[in-house]
Amino acid sequence: MATGDTFFESDGNAVNVDLLYTVEAGEVAVVDSWLGIAGGRGDSGDSIALAVDDREYQVTVPAGVSVSKGDIVYIEIADVTGHTPDDTAYGTSAGSGKLAFIKATADKDSNNVVTGIMIAKASLLS
Repeated sequence: MATGDTFFESDGNAVNVDLLYTVEAGEVAVVDSWLGIAGGRGDSGDSIALAVDDREYQVTVPAGVSVSKGDIVYIEIADVTGHTPDDTAYGTSAGSGKLAFIKATADKDSNNVVTGIMIAKASLLS
């Protein structure tokens, strides 16, 4: 049986990540194998907090992606440029190379905004 002291590190709602590319505050981002929402703006070489919590967010998705209440929006990791998912990365079908991002709590509105609860709590890669 392993033993050792444990100490509280954080609430786990955000993880510090090191940027290789520029991101804007509030942008959906994939950094250091994590999918989340940038807590601040940063340039290559900066460290920022990336929200990976299960709060409700409003996220703009591409016009061609239909999202209804209850749908899960996935991000296809192969369609990420820098730290930013391309428009083609967003979809509502699960599959290999895709990570669940948010579960819609309302239909997508006329401005392509989806309100949903982020479910990307875990790292992309093990």
